[in-house]
Parts: sequence; C-alpha cells; structure tokens
Amino acid sequence: MSSLTRIVPWSQQLACEVLAPGDLAVDLTAGKGRDTLALAHAVGPTGQVVALDLQAAALAQTAHLLESHGLTVNLWSSGLVLPRQPGIFLLQTCHGTISQHLQHPARVIMANLGYLPGGDQAVVTQTDSTLSALQQSLGLLVPGGRLVVTVYPGHPGGCEERAAVKGLLGDLPGDRWQVLSVHVANCSSEPELLIAERCL
Repeated sequence: MSSLTRIVPWSQQLACEVLAPGDLAVDLTAGKGRDTLALAHAVGPTGQVVALDLQAAALAQTAHLLESHGLTVNLWSSGLVLPRQPGIFLLQTCHGTISQHLQHPARVIMANLGYLPGGDQAVVTQTDSTLSALQQSLGLLVPGGRLVVTVYPGHPGGCEERAAVKGLLGDLPGDRWQVLSVHVANCSSEPELLIAERCL
C-alpha cells in the first residue's frame, strides 16, 4: 500500500494535532492499541485515555503494546463509571455503551471500525452499535474536539456501515460542525477516513 493511501497515520495526525497535555481522549475500538498509544503520547501523563474493545484479545494486545512503551495500564470494570483522572483505562465492552461509562467531555474520540487485524474476522463492528457509539460520542465532544472514524468496506456489512457513518456525519448541521472525508477516489475498497469537528 502506498504511503499516500495509508489512512491510519492520517487519522492519528488529525486526532493528535488538537490534543494537549491533560486532555481526555477516547479510543472506541482499541484493536491492537496503536491509536490508544498515539493518544496516550499526545495527552501525556497528566491526561486521560479511555480505550474500549469487546474482545479480551484486543485489550491484551493493547495493554502489551502500551506497557512495552513504559506506560501503566488500568483495567476497568464495565459496570462502573470512569472517574476523570490521569491514566490509561482499558474497558472490555461494546463501543455502543460509551456514555454508560464515560460522563466527562472529551477532546478527541477515535474509532477504527471493522475487525481485529489477525483476529477472528467474523467478529466485526456492527452498523447499529457503531451509529449509537458515534451519536453518543458527538454529544461528549468539547468545542474544538474531533470525532475521527476510519471505516473499512472490505468485510461483510462494511459497505453498509460506511454508508451509515457517512450519512450520520454528513447530516450534521454546518453551523455547529465541520466534517472532512478522506478517501481513495479511484479505489472504493480502500478504507475511508471521516472527521467531525465541533465548532460550538
């Protein structure tokens, strides 16, 4: 894959450029932990990162990656509301439950949809829970905050999920939101990056 079409580094750049030490950032789909790690570096030791994933294997890989970079990880019970305090908190739950666990405004919320790379490809994000997660996330963002979503059309249901996410973000009122779409114009099977920034 050409560096021009490598969406994940672009997503991390567009997320981290609005973060400062002490901010709260959320990774709705921890996966292998690469986005979580980028967010943790951006908010620093005084900031807070919350990472969710439905799969224990994903959280284990995320924890291993973070710990290999000298970071401390807190495993959090899915039945408890997260406190607003510095640290990295991993939570095994569906991304569609985010507002049940997080009640503090965030500067950045990321989602990398699809399946866990190298994992069970039958376990994928679902359109309904994804839309719920993103709607909740929009309500959690502070002014100037960004929702950064990478969508993959290559798995069963992926095209439907992409269309639903684009519909949700594309319908946001222009006086309150700016929405950017980055996609490979001549290859519809490549991932697409969508960013919504809250203006007010």
